[in-house]
Amino acid sequence: MRGTPAPVDPLSVRRRFASRLAGEGIEIGPGHVPFPVLPGVTVRFVDRWTPADNEALFPELGGSPGFPSPHYVANLDTERLSGFGDGTQDFVIASHILEHLANPLALLVDIHRVLRSKGVLILLLPDRHSTFDRERDPTPLTHVVAEYRSDVREVDDAHIIDQLVGAHRANGGTFDPGSLTPEQLELHRHRSVHAHVWDIHEFTEVLEFASKELDVDWEVLDEMLPGQEGTYGEEFGWVLARS
Repeated sequence: MRGTPAPVDPLSVRRRFASRLAGEGIEIGPGHVPFPVLPGVTVRFVDRWTPADNEALFPELGGSPGFPSPHYVANLDTERLSGFGDGTQDFVIASHILEHLANPLALLVDIHRVLRSKGVLILLLPDRHSTFDRERDPTPLTHVVAEYRSDVREVDDAHIIDQLVGAHRANGGTFDPGSLTPEQLELHRHRSVHAHVWDIHEFTEVLEFASKELDVDWEVLDEMLPGQEGTYGEEFGWVLARS
């Protein structure tokens, strides 16, 4: 008789991605579960909040193993990676980060800047069709380009309201934006809602624009497809080398 199939490790693609990393680099916004890296790889965390701040903002994510202490505290919307010099990093890990930012293109440009030649970017994003964003419209390329050209540095109220309305709709409910107090808006801004949403094809357009118009060129080393075995199923991404 055949036995029960072994469960698939949802981190197996992440581990495969991690095998591309060597040397010293940074993980941006590691959250409460940093990206797995191999022994001998040095990774330093960049986050906006201390562990105590994160635990207060995200009590639902508390408990073991807890939030790691950042090596560098930086607001990615206002400072981006200004604390790092050009070509100083062997790799950057940005797992489920760009969708939270006021200006995702600006951070993508800054990541490219801090990487050494052939330095590696691990880039993961949520698939909007498979998450609480499934009732939201995709963020148009023209929208993120306009934010980049205007040097936007704060997620505005409209993005927060769009995320809240969409999340309630995805759960079969409704949400009245007029019920939000200024304090609640600020809390959601600090909790870094999904300001932007894409699927893999829509975000590929963002990468293509960055390559053609901003000289942010990448070589694709590996790819994670939505629903792929060995992932959480609600995400997509790439291993990219700075070219």
